[in-house]
Amino acid sequence: MVSSTMTTSMDSDAPKSSASDKPYPWIISPFIDFFFIIGGGALIFFAVNYLYLGWTIPTNLTDPASFWLITIGFLSQHLFADSHNSATYLRIWGSAEDQARFKFHRTWLAYSTIPMFILGLSVPGLTGTFVYIYLITVYWHYVAQTFGIALIYCYKRGYFMTSVEKEIFRWFMFSMVGWTTIRFLTFRDLSPRNWFGVDIPFWGPLPIVFHNTSRFLFFFMTVAFVVVLVRKYFKEDKIMPWQAFLLIFTVACLGLSKDVANTMFWLYVPGFFHGSQYLAVCLAYYLKERGMPEGMNTWEISKAAMGAPGMKYMGLVILSGVFFYVGIPHFFMQIGYNFSMIGGLVLACVNYHHFITDAAIWRLRDPRCRKILLA
Repeated sequence: MVSSTMTTSMDSDAPKSSASDKPYPWIISPFIDFFFIIGGGALIFFAVNYLYLGWTIPTNLTDPASFWLITIGFLSQHLFADSHNSATYLRIWGSAEDQARFKFHRTWLAYSTIPMFILGLSVPGLTGTFVYIYLITVYWHYVAQTFGIALIYCYKRGYFMTSVEKEIFRWFMFSMVGWTTIRFLTFRDLSPRNWFGVDIPFWGPLPIVFHNTSRFLFFFMTVAFVVVLVRKYFKEDKIMPWQAFLLIFTVACLGLSKDVANTMFWLYVPGFFHGSQYLAVCLAYYLKERGMPEGMNTWEISKAAMGAPGMKYMGLVILSGVFFYVGIPHFFMQIGYNFSMIGGLVLACVNYHHFITDAAIWRLRDPRCRKILLA
């Protein structure tokens, strides 16, 4: 969502807000932001998993700790990860202005998923290819969203970066994506052979020089980013907000971890980090977009989020997510199709539309979007 396209005119020379119009420093509230947006929930469940089960994926339903971790992990998928796609649709079908601006994304781009779905039903093995493309691109999507939300916390707390500093930050994040993706395409043991019953191809291995080069670029950009942070501290007496650090740390753990640790992160991060943070930002945008013209005080947004408008919004996106990821696969299963294949096909089609649309609708360079997100 709030992605790598988030570039603004805000920098170290931006005017400072007075106390009376200082932006609300959180997206929803301190607890919700910590647990559902910046990685607290995913890291806590990862730690609980390690403390009770060690370096083991919870699979034994007879063990209480394993049973509850499995339950929590899969519930988070349905409540947050599945439903966060629906929040995109509410945005492009929201205000009359958004409907006009994003007409292509809610019409022709959405219609293009229909032939994609039909091809997946008709051509053997094509669903696996679609899912494989999703697996290759999904980490980029996670990092783009993390980068954008980290910028929101920086701007809300007066940590403004110059254009050069933002670009170093951006390329540090995406050099991590590059290394992770190339590693995925270079080593067969890091690429899944099966996704919940769908056989996955392997488009590799790439020459090892690609892996070594991408790793070097990541280390180089890491050093450059650290230099930026240290320079701002000593020259401007500014420290990047801890919320941004925790965001970076969580998404880095997801991409750079290996073996069992990586599988453990993938159990908790999609729901309690990526999906939940997307829903929280979308909910905040939804409430502020409708409340700010009437003089809504954004410092009271947590009350609105926990009230009737917020609960109605959450109920709608959760039910929509259940329709896509549970209802459609069950319907096709009743007429003879494999449930796993349809589930993978829905995942690929929905996220194809989701990834492209997100890159268009969440831009801090857009004055209207910036005003609402940073209020």
